[in-house]
Amino acid sequence: MKKTESYTSLLSPARIKTLLSFGIKGYLSEVGWFKAFDTKSPVDRDGEPIPWVTYSFIDFIADRIKKDHSVFEFGSGNSTFYYAKRALKVVSVEHDQAWFNKISATKPSNSEMIFCELETGGEYSKMPASMGLKFDIIIVDGRDRVNCCIQSLSALSDHGVVVLDDSERENYAAAISFFKKEGYKELSFSGISPGLFYRKSTSVFYRTDNCLDI
Repeated sequence: MKKTESYTSLLSPARIKTLLSFGIKGYLSEVGWFKAFDTKSPVDRDGEPIPWVTYSFIDFIADRIKKDHSVFEFGSGNSTFYYAKRALKVVSVEHDQAWFNKISATKPSNSEMIFCELETGGEYSKMPASMGLKFDIIIVDGRDRVNCCIQSLSALSDHGVVVLDDSERENYAAAISFFKKEGYKELSFSGISPGLFYRKSTSVFYRTDNCLDI
């Protein structure tokens, strides 16, 4: 179902009444979906920042990120604050100058922001590898995602995992095939995400003895 069809299907009086009744109770209220919808940003019920990924993935990873984990993310935003609160360090690469400036102005003290011009297969996708560091968790939620996934493996720690958001999209199928050829297993979390109606997936690619204890 297309996004426009999803919104249109909610416009019947009976469905609107039911949806509004969930504003004070039920799952959507508990996870802060209404607050995210109202603010047009990924936040929980208390207004605290969360990643714009599926709620099922957030539930999964919330207690698995440890204070000794290093995180790299393609793309930045509320996810930067969320991961920085739980990990040792977060490094984010951002291609949008205005957004880079906004997040950099209030970024957590244990995070690093890197601005990089976007070019398919260019320095953006190669950023974690070019740093000469190893990361426990690499989040691919920016642009040029297939190349970002391919380039990420050389920057993973021995127990590292890669997280690909929107993994249900056909144009990311090449990344999934790549991981599986490299011996990685996929654990996919499907469902809705903050403030959005449509179904999506967030996948974790991992090997045995990984940092998330999968």
